Amino acid sequence: MKNANLLLLIAVLLPPSALDILGEVIDERTYLTPYGEAGPLALRQLSSELAVWVQPYTGLPTRTDPRATIFAARQLGVERIFNWDMGIAINPVLQRGQPVIIDDYIGWTHHQSDTFFSDAHTGLDINYGSVRSPFCPEMGAAIQQLLPGLPEAIAVGVDFLRRETRAEARMFRSWGADVLSYNLAPEVSLAQEMKMCYAGLVTISGYAADRAQPAPMGEVRASLSTTVQMLPAFVEIVSQTHHCSCGA
Repeated sequence: MKNANLLLLIAVLLPPSALDILGEVIDERTYLTPYGEAGPLALRQLSSELAVWVQPYTGLPTRTDPRATIFAARQLGVERIFNWDMGIAINPVLQRGQPVIIDDYIGWTHHQSDTFFSDAHTGLDINYGSVRSPFCPEMGAAIQQLLPGLPEAIAVGVDFLRRETRAEARMFRSWGADVLSYNLAPEVSLAQEMKMCYAGLVTISGYAADRAQPAPMGEVRASLSTTVQMLPAFVEIVSQTHHCSCGA
């Protein structure tokens, strides 16, 4: 199977059949890594020439160790990771149901000190003088092409399940954060260590604790449906991208 070098980490609530738009499952694997078990990861076949790895993902405290996820992706030969998450709007201009492309992030999780650098078996080349964008501009451009007009946002990565307090919401806003996310960090930094391209899309599911909390009116469900519809075209565009300026 050609071009199965992209992994979709799906951290949003979708009907079980929604991902059938990516084709039938032709393989499924679970990896036992030095950091615990990762998977199952399903290989879905879009066409005779194109397939994509897909993993349902969760920010629960009992979730897979993020290092296991990224390590398993590397074992699969994955070169690019797209993480689709649901998040909380810290920036007051953002609305429920609105998707945003993550351009940068602030790490605020108990996993944030996780690194592969201390593990010789990863074969990493530690270069403390190298700084590059944590998110891949080419994958971001592909999202913009298919969902025009999406704003770029800074995410603060936090642990689930506890929601932020009103004081924390004000603190995150003062830091310059736009959204609160449960699944982008530290995965993005671990992928960077493994020299993988990484992109993040967050669908706003609610408002910060210090904001009014109007009743939902189906905005999130409609937005998720629109994003699912663009996934096959996104996979095709990304699979045809051979070089990325992010330096992975």
